[in-house]
Amino acid sequence: METDDHLAKLLADLPESLARDEVFVSELKNITTVVAVDKGDYLLRTGEICQDAYFINKGLFINLYVSEKGDECVTGFSSDYQYPFLSAIGYFTQAPSEFEIKALEAGELLKLSRTHIEDLSLRYPLFASYYQNAMLTIISKLYSMFAIRQSCTAEEFIKYLYNHYMWIMQRVPDKYIAQYMGISNAWYCKLKKRIFN
Repeated sequence: METDDHLAKLLADLPESLARDEVFVSELKNITTVVAVDKGDYLLRTGEICQDAYFINKGLFINLYVSEKGDECVTGFSSDYQYPFLSAIGYFTQAPSEFEIKALEAGELLKLSRTHIEDLSLRYPLFASYYQNAMLTIISKLYSMFAIRQSCTAEEFIKYLYNHYMWIMQRVPDKYIAQYMGISNAWYCKLKKRIFN
């Protein structure tokens, strides 16, 4: 069945006893929406309320902060390779979002509404702890990478990405990494050339 193929990656990520629970899997199938995105599509725009969380089957996404002047600042990266859950802080606060989520590649996601996640979490404690850990991992990753960036020189941070997040260097266009680092694209490219040539 087609839905089973879409769910395969998420089921492999879940605790084994949940993935084998036919009733749970059937419910999960019923509440999950498969979303296809094109490169450049937005899952969330500034001012919208974030009502959903996503599991990335395929694709690459960035979180952007948009200032009052309209300047964009990259605040994080998510992909099918690592940390496949994706949402925004507004998911928890239910305040209009100051962030945007943009697809850098065509991809496929599983969309789960906040209401459905909360309902499943109430009835399946194992899912509740799994999902809570997934969200905490995302938050921890964002804070850790930000802290490392702040405590490193630009060169050191590029080396850190190379050693720990090669998928970011291989898949994210240079301009977005430069934006995340708070440096110009030209300077980022010059540093990268200096380090790796």
